[in-house]
Amino acid sequence: MSVATACTFDMGTLKGFASPFGPPPTTRPRSLRSASPCLVLPGALGALLVASCATPAWPGPSAVSAATRTAADDDDLWALAPAEAELLVWADMAQLRESAWTKAALGKTDSEERAARAAARGFDEVDDVDRLLYATVPPLREGASILVAQGRMDRERLSAAFRRQHPQTTASDYRGVGVLAEAEEAIAFLTQRTVLSGPLVAVRAAIDCGFGLARSAANESWLSALQAMLREGRGPSRRLPAMAAAVRVSPTMRGQLEAEMGEGGTLEQVGARLDLGRDLDVAMVGLVPTHQQATDLAARVSAVLREQRNRPLVLILGLQPILDGVRLAARENRVEARLSIPEDQRAEIADRMALVAQQIARRRASIAGKGEGAVEGSTR
Repeated sequence: MSVATACTFDMGTLKGFASPFGPPPTTRPRSLRSASPCLVLPGALGALLVASCATPAWPGPSAVSAATRTAADDDDLWALAPAEAELLVWADMAQLRESAWTKAALGKTDSEERAARAAARGFDEVDDVDRLLYATVPPLREGASILVAQGRMDRERLSAAFRRQHPQTTASDYRGVGVLAEAEEAIAFLTQRTVLSGPLVAVRAAIDCGFGLARSAANESWLSALQAMLREGRGPSRRLPAMAAAVRVSPTMRGQLEAEMGEGGTLEQVGARLDLGRDLDVAMVGLVPTHQQATDLAARVSAVLREQRNRPLVLILGLQPILDGVRLAARENRVEARLSIPEDQRAEIADRMALVAQQIARRRASIAGKGEGAVEGSTR
């Protein structure tokens, strides 16, 4: 298993960040969630994790009001994910757009493909989205997930795009929030800047969280504990990360990790964050029941990292020093992995991330082309 796969936790039918965002962009999108603003993220995050393996404070549970609200609160996107969420991925697209570390990687997208997606959805996935959160919520319904996108959202354009893809769309209100739905797929305009997309049951659950009528993931102790661990060693800074993820490992995920790595069968939770300042910092933590299991898992991950040094892509892009820079440690019942790349290496690393992103974009285009051919063949 690659470092990138280990970092992305296997989020669906495909491993990595591509699967929760639906089919390749040349296929017919089912919803904003399957043709979402984070379609650019598989390339960006993959590049960041492979190449690297003034905002408000990151709020914990005390920052989330349990009181019913008269208007939806969308300041903290983590607080819009239902408490039952098992996997959460958060990104500060505004920060990723502006950072010298990632600007070039985000630019390595096919301009024609990106323009076509923007026309189909009513917004541009890079320029119009400032923050987003993706969460899987299987307890609500098998395969359920919710996408929260925040930025410059044109309601008329978004509505028109959804109706084109869903001809039987009906409009309704839920707690005063406008909802468009066809069968089980829905989008909701929580506020002027925030759109929700997913199965109707998940969209309604997120609206309940926004009004303080239901517990959210931000209220959950496991998530706040992971976030605190990932902040360790960062000093007094309370800046938001550029990207972050948290997982309550399901039995299915655990089995796949054990099959691929020979370890991970005892993994209970995983957290990760990427910080982009003068330096680039990556932190990851995995929780297991005992210290011995943490020691065993750390040893296996270390072996996997050594194996990755000889992979063709790693050799071509000269990423061996990056992998060598990962520091692993077993502390109590957790495995910690940290990587810090100093500012004086930024230009070189940014170039490498851009190359990786370009390779991923080409692979996506190739997969999309094959998928389109398969669809055309099946209709003849």
